[in-house]
Amino acid sequence: MTHTVESFIDTLRADGVEAGRKAAEEIVEEARRKAQQLVHDAEAEARRIVERAEQERLKAVDRTRTDLELAARDTVDKLHDVLGRAMTQVLTKAVSTKLDDADFLKELIHDVVCKYAEADVVGDGMMEITVAEAMRHRLADWTIKTFHKPGERGRFTVELHAALSMVGFEYKVSDGTVEVTPESVVQVLSEMVTPELRALIASARGDETTGKKGD
Repeated sequence: MTHTVESFIDTLRADGVEAGRKAAEEIVEEARRKAQQLVHDAEAEARRIVERAEQERLKAVDRTRTDLELAARDTVDKLHDVLGRAMTQVLTKAVSTKLDDADFLKELIHDVVCKYAEADVVGDGMMEITVAEAMRHRLADWTIKTFHKPGERGRFTVELHAALSMVGFEYKVSDGTVEVTPESVVQVLSEMVTPELRALIASARGDETTGKKGD
């Protein structure tokens, strides 16, 4: 009886130790699996964080590049406007000074009248020339001496009027009126100069773009 009871107790003890060992192994294995999963998840999250950071960096670089390109374009456009206004001011001042010169107007008016006469555009009609009041006083005697010579009948007559509010002159013939004022002359000169100015700025912009590509 004693042997049987002792054997039974020994068996229970042995089974208990074995069961505890198996349970411990299972716990350790589960802990290992969870640790591996945590490491795997942490590595995956780290990769995602790095990828997002790289994407944001690239976006920031693109935004910066775009902002710089827009800023450069705006600067060039503003430069064009500033140069255009400066050019207009310089031309207006120079042209106004020239058109307020009586001797220069005499030559210019004489050339205009002669060209119309040679081309026979006016025929036997009349050319009306309008200037400012002050300029009319300076040109009156010259007009009479040049285009109204005693005993000489021209193909057409030239009349000088004072109704212009600026320097320069206007002349009217049968086919219309032509304005030779600072505004009209500067407009023509600007149309000649502006394309060259635009080409110069475009060339500078192209060189800058090429330099960026080379970088």
